[in-house]
Amino acid sequence: MRNQDRRRGIMTNQIRRSPRRGRLSEFPDELLLKILSFLPSKDVVATSAISKRWKSLWKEVKKFRYDATPSYPHTFQMFALFIRSRSNVESLQLKLNPNNSRQDIKDLVNYVVARSLRELRIEMLYKSFEFPQSLYLYPQLETLILEKLSLVDIPSNVSLIGVKKLHLLSVRFSSDESVTKLLSICPLLEDLVVRRSTYTNVMVFTIDVPTLKCLSIDNTSGKSRPEGVHGFVINAPSLRCFSIKDTFSNYVRFGYMPELVKASVNIVCDQPIPTEREKVQSTSSKM
Repeated sequence: MRNQDRRRGIMTNQIRRSPRRGRLSEFPDELLLKILSFLPSKDVVATSAISKRWKSLWKEVKKFRYDATPSYPHTFQMFALFIRSRSNVESLQLKLNPNNSRQDIKDLVNYVVARSLRELRIEMLYKSFEFPQSLYLYPQLETLILEKLSLVDIPSNVSLIGVKKLHLLSVRFSSDESVTKLLSICPLLEDLVVRRSTYTNVMVFTIDVPTLKCLSIDNTSGKSRPEGVHGFVINAPSLRCFSIKDTFSNYVRFGYMPELVKASVNIVCDQPIPTEREKVQSTSSKM
């Protein structure tokens, strides 16, 4: 017993004298850069004051985030100047408010798209947004995430030639046909996420994408069901992974999915499925 107590005492003293483990500064640069990529850009820059090692580490970050809430005067202009000083921007996330100028947003997006931008996320707090021309010119952009915005009609003869992942989160369109048009200009689209809300004005959300491999739909946000025919038409023959949660649709139609290997379907419909005549009448009344 005495020997065991002695050994325990020796081990305790060794632990007390050993250097502290788990310090943030002991992490490798790769992990620290990963952590920094989740912070707002103003906080990333602030880490330069931590120590000599951190003074230049933040300059290697290629993922930047801007949050306009709460809003302070000239913060967006300062952020834009900061981004313009970066030679490589792989990911840009913008959470904007109605005070942000459309032209300022376009200018910033045009700048970063031309500098190897691979991921763009824009949240507009229910303000209209028009794709900058640069999005149609550079194939590097692979991920496009749109949230809480009203999408202006897309011009003819354009293409989002590199986009493989598209998220439409509470996005408002001018018509049902605008959804079809947006998806049709993404020739390489493989991953689509759709989240509808009371702000989303599309009645029948048509997803006709032959290259689509993964589809996730969430239509569970809202207080009451809209009138008329509302739901989804899905034609994705290459689909391998499919998930849908829907408590508001009264019309859901699936096409043939021979490649499907994983699916989660949770649909609650307490209204009768509309007849073909009712669907035609509903479409005519909208016109």
